Amino acid sequence: MAGQFVVTRNGRDSFCTEEELRNLAATGRLAAGDLVYHPVLGRWLYAREVEEVKRELGDATQLGRPHLPMAAPQSNGEAIAGFILGILGHLPLVGLVCCLLGIYFSSRGLKRASLIDNRGHGLAVAGLVLSIIFLIPATACGALMLGGMLSPLW
Repeated sequence: MAGQFVVTRNGRDSFCTEEELRNLAATGRLAAGDLVYHPVLGRWLYAREVEEVKRELGDATQLGRPHLPMAAPQSNGEAIAGFILGILGHLPLVGLVCCLLGIYFSSRGLKRASLIDNRGHGLAVAGLVLSIIFLIPATACGALMLGGMLSPLW
Protein backbone atom coordinates (compact mmCIF):
# COMPACT_ATOMS: atom_id res chain seq x y z
CA MET A 1 0.00 0.00 0.00
CA ALA A 2 1.41 3.38 -0.98
CA GLY A 3 1.60 6.24 1.51
CA GLN A 4 1.30 6.39 5.24
CA PHE A 5 -1.73 6.15 7.46
CA VAL A 6 -2.41 8.89 9.99
CA VAL A 7 -3.95 7.76 13.28
CA THR A 8 -5.66 10.34 15.51
CA ARG A 9 -6.20 9.31 19.10
CA ASN A 10 -6.77 11.55 22.11
CA GLY A 11 -6.01 14.63 20.03
CA ARG A 12 -2.62 13.37 18.84
CA ASP A 13 -1.69 12.41 15.28
CA SER A 14 0.82 9.71 14.47
CA PHE A 15 2.03 8.46 11.11
CA CYS A 16 2.39 4.73 10.51
CA THR A 17 2.75 2.21 7.76
CA GLU A 18 0.23 -0.52 7.08
CA GLU A 19 2.26 -3.03 9.09
CA GLU A 20 2.50 -0.64 12.06
CA LEU A 21 -1.25 -0.03 11.82
CA ARG A 22 -1.91 -3.78 11.88
CA ASN A 23 0.41 -4.13 14.88
CA LEU A 24 -1.45 -1.33 16.73
CA ALA A 25 -4.78 -3.04 16.05
CA ALA A 26 -3.51 -6.49 17.05
CA THR A 27 -2.11 -5.27 20.37
CA GLY A 28 -5.25 -3.31 21.27
CA ARG A 29 -3.62 0.12 21.00
CA LEU A 30 -5.95 1.03 18.12
CA ALA A 31 -9.58 1.27 19.18
CA ALA A 32 -12.47 0.84 16.76
CA GLY A 33 -13.47 4.49 17.27
CA ASP A 34 -10.05 6.00 16.51
CA LEU A 35 -9.78 8.09 13.37
CA VAL A 36 -7.49 6.85 10.61
CA TYR A 37 -6.59 8.78 7.46
CA HIS A 38 -6.46 6.30 4.59
CA PRO A 39 -3.77 7.30 2.04
CA VAL A 40 -5.37 5.53 -0.94
CA LEU A 41 -8.96 6.60 -0.30
CA GLY A 42 -7.82 10.07 0.71
CA ARG A 43 -10.27 10.47 3.56
CA TRP A 44 -10.69 9.93 7.29
CA LEU A 45 -12.30 6.70 8.47
CA TYR A 46 -12.99 5.13 11.80
CA ALA A 47 -10.58 2.28 12.49
CA ARG A 48 -13.44 -0.22 12.33
CA GLU A 49 -14.04 0.89 8.70
CA VAL A 50 -10.45 0.39 7.50
CA GLU A 51 -10.35 -2.88 5.54
CA GLU A 52 -6.65 -3.45 6.24
CA VAL A 53 -7.19 -3.85 10.01
CA LYS A 54 -10.72 -5.26 10.35
CA ARG A 55 -9.45 -8.76 11.08
CA GLU A 56 -6.95 -7.53 13.70
CA LEU A 57 -9.58 -5.39 15.42
CA GLY A 58 -11.94 -8.36 15.50
CA ASP A 59 -9.24 -10.56 17.03
CA ALA A 60 -8.44 -7.89 19.62
CA THR A 61 -12.13 -7.67 20.52
CA GLN A 62 -12.26 -11.42 21.13
CA LEU A 63 -9.19 -11.18 23.34
CA GLY A 64 -10.80 -8.38 25.36
CA ARG A 65 -8.20 -5.76 24.58
CA PRO A 66 -10.32 -2.79 23.44
CA HIS A 67 -11.09 -0.07 25.94
CA LEU A 68 -14.32 -0.37 27.86
CA PRO A 69 -16.77 2.50 27.66
CA MET A 70 -16.63 4.88 30.60
CA ALA A 71 -19.22 4.43 33.33
CA ALA A 72 -21.69 7.20 33.99
CA PRO A 73 -20.40 9.57 36.67
CA GLN A 74 -21.99 9.29 40.07
CA SER A 75 -24.08 12.22 41.23
CA ASN A 76 -23.99 13.75 44.67
CA GLY A 77 -27.60 13.70 45.87
CA GLU A 78 -26.78 15.15 49.28
CA ALA A 79 -25.13 18.19 47.70
CA ILE A 80 -28.09 18.74 45.40
CA ALA A 81 -30.53 18.44 48.30
CA GLY A 82 -28.46 20.83 50.43
CA PHE A 83 -28.37 23.41 47.63
CA ILE A 84 -32.13 23.23 47.02
CA LEU A 85 -32.89 23.46 50.73
CA GLY A 86 -30.48 26.40 51.01
CA ILE A 87 -32.42 28.22 48.28
CA LEU A 88 -35.72 27.40 50.00
CA GLY A 89 -34.37 28.88 53.24
CA HIS A 90 -35.76 32.30 52.30
CA LEU A 91 -39.38 31.10 52.50
CA PRO A 92 -41.22 32.64 55.45
CA LEU A 93 -42.96 29.64 56.97
CA VAL A 94 -40.56 26.78 56.36
CA GLY A 95 -37.30 28.71 56.07
CA LEU A 96 -35.89 27.71 59.44
CA VAL A 97 -36.46 23.99 58.83
CA CYS A 98 -35.08 24.26 55.28
CA CYS A 99 -31.95 26.05 56.54
CA LEU A 100 -31.28 23.44 59.21
CA LEU A 101 -31.82 20.58 56.76
CA GLY A 102 -29.75 22.45 54.17
CA ILE A 103 -26.80 22.66 56.56
CA TYR A 104 -27.12 18.95 57.35
CA PHE A 105 -27.34 17.77 53.73
CA SER A 106 -24.68 20.18 52.51
CA SER A 107 -22.19 18.92 55.09
CA ARG A 108 -22.97 15.33 54.05
CA GLY A 109 -22.57 16.39 50.42
CA LEU A 110 -19.11 17.79 51.18
CA LYS A 111 -18.07 14.48 52.73
CA ARG A 112 -19.47 12.52 49.78
CA ALA A 113 -17.79 14.84 47.26
CA SER A 114 -14.40 13.90 48.65
CA LEU A 115 -15.19 10.25 47.89
CA ILE A 116 -16.38 10.73 44.28
CA ASP A 117 -13.75 13.03 42.75
CA ASN A 118 -15.26 16.27 44.11
CA ARG A 119 -18.49 15.90 42.14
CA GLY A 120 -21.05 18.20 43.71
CA HIS A 121 -18.51 20.03 45.87
CA GLY A 122 -19.56 23.43 44.52
CA LEU A 123 -23.24 22.72 45.07
CA ALA A 124 -22.57 21.56 48.62
CA VAL A 125 -20.59 24.71 49.43
CA ALA A 126 -23.25 26.94 47.84
CA GLY A 127 -25.99 25.13 49.78
CA LEU A 128 -24.07 25.54 53.03
CA VAL A 129 -23.47 29.25 52.42
CA LEU A 130 -27.10 29.89 51.46
CA SER A 131 -28.38 27.94 54.46
CA ILE A 132 -26.16 29.89 56.85
CA ILE A 133 -27.04 33.23 55.27
CA PHE A 134 -30.79 32.57 55.41
CA LEU A 135 -30.65 31.02 58.88
CA ILE A 136 -30.72 34.35 60.78
CA PRO A 137 -33.65 35.90 58.84
CA ALA A 138 -35.53 32.59 58.93
CA THR A 139 -35.04 32.36 62.70
CA ALA A 140 -36.20 35.95 63.16
CA CYS A 141 -39.22 35.36 60.94
CA GLY A 142 -40.07 32.18 62.83
CA ALA A 143 -39.76 33.98 66.18
CA LEU A 144 -42.03 36.80 64.99
CA MET A 145 -44.61 34.35 63.72
CA LEU A 146 -44.46 32.31 66.91
CA GLY A 147 -44.74 35.51 68.97
CA GLY A 148 -47.73 36.60 66.90
CA MET A 149 -49.42 33.27 67.44
CA LEU A 150 -48.80 33.33 71.21
CA SER A 151 -49.70 37.01 71.82
CA PRO A 152 -53.50 36.48 71.73
CA LEU A 153 -53.06 33.97 74.51
CA TRP A 154 -51.61 36.60 76.85
